[in-house]
Amino acid sequence: MKEKIKKYWWIVIIILIISGVFYWYQIRPSQIYSNCHNLAVEKAIEKCTTCPEGKFKLDDYEGYYKMCLRKEGINE
Repeated sequence: MKEKIKKYWWIVIIILIISGVFYWYQIRPSQIYSNCHNLAVEKAIEKCTTCPEGKFKLDDYEGYYKMCLRKEGINE
């Protein structure tokens, strides 16, 4: 059994590296985009006092969204 583990340890390392890269470049950014969208909508609604309930100005939303992305390390 130990011989098999010694023989295939590099496969486990490669799988771990691929999993880490997939998380960093696929899952993490989509979570950040989603969180920044929700935060930007919330803040834009709070800022617009003259808008109907649940509505906001697109310029406010875009500003908050871009600011959040920059803060999280995603530059767009």
